[in-house]
Amino acid sequence: MILEVNRLTMLEIAKCVAKVAPSNSPVDVLNGILVECSEDTGEVYLTATNHEVSIQQKMYASVKESGAMVINAHLLVDMMARLEGEFVTLTADKPQLLKVTGGNCVFHVKCLPSKSYPKPIMPFPEESVIMTNICSLSKRTTFAVSADETKPALQCVQIKLKNNAVHATACDGMRMMLIKDSSESQVEREFLIPGRSLQILASISKDDDVFEVSDIGNEVVFVRGDMIFTARKLATGGYIDTAAVIGKMKPSYTAVTDSSKMKEVLELISVGAKLGGKRHPINLVMSNGEISLSCNNDYSESTSAFPAYITQETPETGFYYDVSALLKLFQVLSGKVKLEIDAKGFMLAKTKSEAYFQAPVNPPAKKSEDAKQDKGQKRAKGAKDVKETKKAA
Repeated sequence: MILEVNRLTMLEIAKCVAKVAPSNSPVDVLNGILVECSEDTGEVYLTATNHEVSIQQKMYASVKESGAMVINAHLLVDMMARLEGEFVTLTADKPQLLKVTGGNCVFHVKCLPSKSYPKPIMPFPEESVIMTNICSLSKRTTFAVSADETKPALQCVQIKLKNNAVHATACDGMRMMLIKDSSESQVEREFLIPGRSLQILASISKDDDVFEVSDIGNEVVFVRGDMIFTARKLATGGYIDTAAVIGKMKPSYTAVTDSSKMKEVLELISVGAKLGGKRHPINLVMSNGEISLSCNNDYSESTSAFPAYITQETPETGFYYDVSALLKLFQVLSGKVKLEIDAKGFMLAKTKSEAYFQAPVNPPAKKSEDAKQDKGQKRAKGAKDVKETKKAA
């Protein structure tokens, strides 16, 4: 294999492909990128897979001798970043030994044979739909997917294209996020995309990138220019009817506020809520033209409030919620948000394009008066013992 490539072009492509290659797989060959080149066409293909997602990107170079090798992904990126000059040369004079030259620098790198690489099939979809805003869609949904591997469907983001709109849903059983964005696609399609896969795709994309998307067998395929990205399906069949769950909500308490204000207070309260090695629930009360958030535990007591337009106040006791879940939500929301809470504490946070459902959590257990007295008696007894010990000494 002998080829000369533009260093910066190779660097950018290698960075994208390396996002898929694992860095610590026990199967060493999976930590690499398969580099293939053809002297007949001048095409160079970089391929990586982790068995859940696969990526292949094509570029062109001056290829003097066809060949293929597996190069450690992060090493390839580092070499392209550190070498000098506009072009670099990759030469394999000996089996499994690659010479990389750029400017006055030369690397000699041990590689793996291409035959050992589990090269994925990268299908090009014949029938596809157009999707954009992948980064925004991922940011606003993947935080709410489930981490429970026994529930593969809930590890996915459900995407529906219909009525010139993209509808995306994520749910982990305690919360769900529904978003709706406009779309130019008039074709109706539905996909279940693993949250991890969508995050990787978003990390190598821009919001204005245009993808051709198709459902092929056990994979969802995304094509952008000379790049093909495939995500293996974790589940097939139906998804939870989130619209029906939200439709059953009967709000008893409502308020409208600025999402940035609530995010600010959540960040402040979360500091005390996470002390002691576990997450303590936060209390939310809507009254007197403001929303109050508080967290009282053995380590801290904190309360903060921000203005809100309240049409129906909550009880003085309020409701309790997981602070991390709410904080992740308000890190992606912007502008005005309407909070609706039903009589049992189930919350719905709504903006123009999002609807978020959050279940309440149980309030922290109160210490009984007997327990407090016992603790006081033990403390008093301990002090008496110390006095008697000093007297005896």
